[in-house]
Amino acid sequence: MPTVTFEPAHLTFACADGDSVFEVARRNSLPISTACVGHATCGLCRVKVRAGEEFLSSFNAGERKHLGNVYFITRERLSCQARVSGGNVVVEVPPLRVTEAAELGIGAAGGAGPGGAGVKK
Repeated sequence: MPTVTFEPAHLTFACADGDSVFEVARRNSLPISTACVGHATCGLCRVKVRAGEEFLSSFNAGERKHLGNVYFITRERLSCQARVSGGNVVVEVPPLRVTEAAELGIGAAGGAGPGGAGVKK
């Protein structure tokens, strides 16, 4: 079963083939910025791919609209469009802004997130 590891929190979660990185994070209460909740219309759910890019779906038109054609330089993907298939992936989630953290009910922006650290498989 594939996994997604979210840095810098060092949290690893099992997932099914076809799950988006965004879905894995949400299912495990890991906040990722969004306004469209996974429809590729806001461009806020960016993550940086650190490892396992070969196990992610291809960069698509929705991502190109928000991120341009510079993936090979930035390694940024929209987490709602990056779907895991067949292997382990490591992504870096940017820290939440103070306003986003407040909206999600997190006491300190950039903290480890709700639930503390751990591995769920």
